[in-house]
Amino acid sequence: MSLATIRPTLKTNDSSSDGRETVSTNALLDGLLSAGARFDFGNSSPDDVALALSALAGEVEEAQLFAALASHPRTDLTEKALLAAIHATDVLAMMEIASWLGRGGLIAPSSRKAVGEAFRKRAANASDHYGVRAQALKAAMILAQSEAGLRLRLQADLISLEATDDGNYLRHAARIAGAIHAHAPLEELRELLTRLANVKEAMDEALFELGLDALRAGMEATTPEAALSEFRQAQAFFERAEQASESRVDAKLYRSCLDVLVDFHTGQDGDLTTYVEAIQQAAFEYTAYLMRSDRDAETGSWLSVKDCERVHWSSLALRLESLAGKLSHSAWISVAAALEDELLSIYTASRSMFRRSTAGGLEELLRPRIVGSMQKELRSLDILELWIAENSSSGLLPDADALRELVVHAREDLVAHRPSGAVVGSSPTAAIIERLPASEQATIVARIEADALSILNETVSRSFIEVLEAATNGLMENGDYAKHEDARRFFDVVLLHTTRFLVARHDLSVATFPLVAYLFNRSTDNPPLEADLQHDFVNFLMGSTLAQICTPEARDLGGGRVDVLFTFRWMKTTAELKRSLPKRSSDQLVDEYGPQAIAYQSTNVSFAILMVLDLFDRMGAQPDIRDQISLHHRTLADSSVQKTVVLFRVQGKRHTPSDLGKSALTAPKSKSA
Repeated sequence: MSLATIRPTLKTNDSSSDGRETVSTNALLDGLLSAGARFDFGNSSPDDVALALSALAGEVEEAQLFAALASHPRTDLTEKALLAAIHATDVLAMMEIASWLGRGGLIAPSSRKAVGEAFRKRAANASDHYGVRAQALKAAMILAQSEAGLRLRLQADLISLEATDDGNYLRHAARIAGAIHAHAPLEELRELLTRLANVKEAMDEALFELGLDALRAGMEATTPEAALSEFRQAQAFFERAEQASESRVDAKLYRSCLDVLVDFHTGQDGDLTTYVEAIQQAAFEYTAYLMRSDRDAETGSWLSVKDCERVHWSSLALRLESLAGKLSHSAWISVAAALEDELLSIYTASRSMFRRSTAGGLEELLRPRIVGSMQKELRSLDILELWIAENSSSGLLPDADALRELVVHAREDLVAHRPSGAVVGSSPTAAIIERLPASEQATIVARIEADALSILNETVSRSFIEVLEAATNGLMENGDYAKHEDARRFFDVVLLHTTRFLVARHDLSVATFPLVAYLFNRSTDNPPLEADLQHDFVNFLMGSTLAQICTPEARDLGGGRVDVLFTFRWMKTTAELKRSLPKRSSDQLVDEYGPQAIAYQSTNVSFAILMVLDLFDRMGAQPDIRDQISLHHRTLADSSVQKTVVLFRVQGKRHTPSDLGKSALTAPKSKSA
């Protein structure tokens, strides 16, 4: 039923029984749905507002009106209606309300405590339908992320759950309990999950959460024995979850990864190729499940940042394939290192959320309590090993083989969770770098620091998530991206690292990373060159997990030479780098340089990257990162195949923030401007 069919039956009086002039119910509905928090209630009372919301009970618009009321500053008028709706609404509206909260919906600060408590009580009402209770529990959890008191009461409710409760509700409760436990570990919540593992309906969900908890403990372990014990527990939990439900592709995927880690820790020599193929197949199945839906991602919930999780699984599959043909001991170390590196990113993505401040302003990332230092160290060793390989024949490193051996041993110690031979509190990578010629130490340190900063930027910026989601969502209009799953996974990983590069260049200062000095070169006589951007980008790629699949200055593609070629299996895509001096919109840049970028893709996948060093002087300022990445669909030479160009704009001629003046301020413009 639509609003149009409801309204003829609604109250339309403009005065109350006590003679007050009030806004009619129809006007309330229209005004709130169109104006939201800006709506003027006039002389309406809390009862009038509650009546308007109750008139939409059971309708899709009920959730929309709830959202409008929840964020309205007149909580003296709206709170009664919100509480009444939570108490009486059905499963469909409750699901939409919980989803709205998960997407970042805000409750007015003065009502947040009461509203959260109402959700909690609705979830605890055993006489209600399990679907309503499950969605109310999800809503309560989302609000509890920023309300410590509510979280404690919610934890108490979960801990006191009985196995005799509705099994379908307990299944949802297991997932919520696992998410809360990841952020605020509590032994009683782990015991609850153990109890729920004996409830048929909740068994696979509870076992999966117990597996994630054991995996986290294993990755945090500081001794080989502790790591192996936790990994074996996690392996057993995921295997039981698989047996409890044939649809648990996620449990199969984690278990396949742990098969490798357990064999590595116990020194068994299984068939590495078979292991890798099993992980890849499970990853392909699961990433298809995680593909973005038509709904906006619920980045405000502890229940996952799905797009980042999906891209990291794709990254893991890509990295493992490059190692699958190597059956040496060092290959086992590399595979185990890749697993722990990406599993840390995946676990974090699956249990992370963004929280706004009470005023709805500054955003904060809430991450699970897991130590990421090993992940950073593994990546640092990868970069160091690649740098040694690049310079082994230069005469600078007469003992390159010995240095490579030190890297291998350091990586093995990390993956095996053995104490490092370096000084306590020191980095194994730093200890090896000290053996390099003094003149070369600054270069490799700068490359490692830049990579670490790019990882940090990915994890703390909600904007990073938004631009990645927008790109992958828009690419579904591209035929090759939508049709070929392996091509989609491949390009997602390329986009991940290219976006990291752009975010890092937005934030890095010359003092921290001197190689970005070209972005602050404001000279009109000697401006930076396209080659400066290419050197910076290629240097970044050589320090990333894409180093094995990218080739600078590749020839014989579309009859020419491309700046960067990415190759994986049958797929090839390119990054064309350009410099632009005049003021141009994103569409104009693609019209100018897009034909060249498209031309390289005439015999392979129909998508590519165009990166432009923008040297139009915006008074030293740079636009928001969300304005610097855009998708453009074009065709060339009367072709029937539509190509997609992902444009990355790198702003040059910059000032430091402290040097920006009033002249940098502008009126808001469209993204294409």
